[in-house]
Amino acid sequence: MTQPQRPDLHKDPAPVPPAPRQSSVLASDAEREDMIERLREATAEGRLTLEELAERYEAAYLARTREELASVGEDLPATAPQPSPDSAGQRVFKAVFGDLTLSSPALEHGIEATAVFGDLTLDLCSSPAPTTGELTISARAVLGDVHLLLPEGVRVELNCSKLFGDLRDLTRAHSGPESVTPLVRITGSAVFGDIVVAHPSSDRRTYWQKWLDERRRGA
Repeated sequence: MTQPQRPDLHKDPAPVPPAPRQSSVLASDAEREDMIERLREATAEGRLTLEELAERYEAAYLARTREELASVGEDLPATAPQPSPDSAGQRVFKAVFGDLTLSSPALEHGIEATAVFGDLTLDLCSSPAPTTGELTISARAVLGDVHLLLPEGVRVELNCSKLFGDLRDLTRAHSGPESVTPLVRITGSAVFGDIVVAHPSSDRRTYWQKWLDERRRGA
């Protein structure tokens, strides 16, 4: 006699539908200010160069969502200790009767750049950013030229006098507000010489914008 088939008491549970994807939350102005303060703290500890500070300021300004904003500082600690006092004074660089090219000098206490019968070129893009986010450069070009290479995303104030010389600011204006843009203030004089402020040959102005666009497409 055939036994009746017993019902299966161990049926597979019904599949759980996936949770609906949460939409990204837009970042507020206050949250952007908090991120900018984190960048300032990291700068005070020496974690960011002048170029990196300018790029991340711009990234914080362009970030639309909290996720994008958090990505700007994901490699930084939540808080940074205060920097130890530094007794070093203003850095002095001179090109006298010859040419001099230097890269990545310290900027914390400002720079004095002098060219006399020679050309002085300072590449500041990879220099550690000043604690305050502002840099003062005193430039003197006497029968010679002073060339200052600055990263994209900085704001330049060129307040120099000239006598049979020239003052040229070839940098591109930053799209962010002045309150979150690193400032480079240049004073001095050009006497039978030129003071030229420019970006390096490579264009990194859109670096963070491209980075954010790629993350948005991959989300």
